[in-house]
Amino acid sequence: AETIDLFCDKDFLIFIGDSIDPKQYDLRKVYSVEKWLFAIDTLSLFGLGFHVGGFYGDLFLIALILVTLFCHVYVFKSPKYRSTGKKH
Repeated sequence: AETIDLFCDKDFLIFIGDSIDPKQYDLRKVYSVEKWLFAIDTLSLFGLGFHVGGFYGDLFLIALILVTLFCHVYVFKSPKYRSTGKKH
C-alpha cells in the first residue's frame, strides 16, 4: 500500500512516527526516490515469499533488500533531500 501511495505522491508510513519531520524534507525528491525503493522492496519480498530462483535467488533478493535499506537511510541522511525552505 505504501508503494502505491508514494506513486500517488502521498504517504502514510514514512512520516508516521515523531522521529522524522516531513517539513524538513523536499517531499517531491524524497517520494521520487522512495517510491522506487519501496517497489523494489515489495517485489523482492514477494520473490522471497514465493522462493523465486531457489537458494541463490533468495540470497540475491536478501542482498537487494539490504542495498535498498542503505538507500533509504541515505535519502533521509543526505542534505540533497532536505527542504530548502520552499513550501511543498
